[in-house]
Amino acid sequence: MAEPARFKLRPIEAVPVNHEGRRALMLRDPLRLSEEVLLVPMPLVPVLRRLDGRHDFEAIREECAALHGARLSEEDFRAVVSRLEEARFLEGESFASWSASLKDAFLRAPSRPAFLAGKSYEADPARLRARMDGFFAAEDGPGTPSANRAAPAAPLRGVIAPHIDFQRGGSVFAWAYKAVAERADADLFVVLGTAHAPTRGLWSLTRKSFETPLGTLETDAEFVDALSRRLGADAFRDEFVHRAEHALEFQAVFLQYLFAGARRVRFAPVLVGSFGAFVARGESPRGDAEVEGFIAALKEAMAEREREGRRVCLMASADLAHVGPRFGDEAPVDVARLEALARADAESLEAARRGDAEAFYWSVAEDGDREAGVRPGARLRHAVRSGRMRGGDASLRAVAGPGRDGHLLRRRLRVTARGFHEPRTERREGRCFI
Repeated sequence: MAEPARFKLRPIEAVPVNHEGRRALMLRDPLRLSEEVLLVPMPLVPVLRRLDGRHDFEAIREECAALHGARLSEEDFRAVVSRLEEARFLEGESFASWSASLKDAFLRAPSRPAFLAGKSYEADPARLRARMDGFFAAEDGPGTPSANRAAPAAPLRGVIAPHIDFQRGGSVFAWAYKAVAERADADLFVVLGTAHAPTRGLWSLTRKSFETPLGTLETDAEFVDALSRRLGADAFRDEFVHRAEHALEFQAVFLQYLFAGARRVRFAPVLVGSFGAFVARGESPRGDAEVEGFIAALKEAMAEREREGRRVCLMASADLAHVGPRFGDEAPVDVARLEALARADAESLEAARRGDAEAFYWSVAEDGDREAGVRPGARLRHAVRSGRMRGGDASLRAVAGPGRDGHLLRRRLRVTARGFHEPRTERREGRCFI
């Protein structure tokens, strides 16, 4: 007799939502292998929790009845499994074969396609450029940047820019990139971006240039290889994570917007993995061999480029804390919480302006690694000393009012943003199982 089927759910992001007046879980793939979004009614959550590769249907049915008083028919169970399989949310031979083909296609491609074009921002070049022009000209924007035709007296060497989606944070990007346009003489931008998907290492490199609707931003493959040699490890083992990561894509779009047709610049995209283990242990990453080795390798590779006459600017693609029920808080954000967040941000940003990586780390580690900027931000501050980083004004703006998931945006020069974990894409309706 054949063994009863046991299904296993992949590591899927589950976000509580209200759908037509009912509480539900929104399921989506954090790796963005699948673009499906499923809405699961709360009564089915016990079923999902038992899709662990050990429970068959009878075991799930019995436990749901005994522990939750829920009746589950085999027909309903098969419908749930079928929807999950269609969405590529279940592990198994079919998913393994399908995902392997995606990875192989990406790794073989000579450049990285613009994954979010047509989703988070316009795919049409003229419309995209007009929209980005508007970020600078907006009431809360910095105004059109002046042309940087002469070498600035104090060239910009470090910048923190947000990676919140353009719809919510366009003018924040504009403040950062106005400084880049007017004060950066660099021909190489080394961009450290948060890896929002799981990685095996603390960093991930790629030699791929980044396609954008405004043209392809060239990656400095020689610099990437020089950095890789110094790291002495397989810095490309997580390269596939670059495929859907917005933290680097948004910076590539803005760099191409500024410099395409104006002057040749290249960039080096680096994804930075989680500091969650340090936060969980209540430890600083300072002194960790892997972290210190990366910082030393980055500084050496940059110094080598500068000896060759190149000009390098470091960029951290970083948001700060993610707050509200969507990110694990019990209650919606109110005015008092927004004010407390503003004070906490001011402390973090003051540490950043001093170039004090240790103070910055501890100021945000209190949030339990919910800051999507602690990793690239801390590494930038280690690599760029305080004498080379100068802070600008920091004014505040709430992008979500009381009673909602709240995020604060900083709006001046080289300052970071509180932003959503995921980039906003075109509105898509989730599918309910029943």
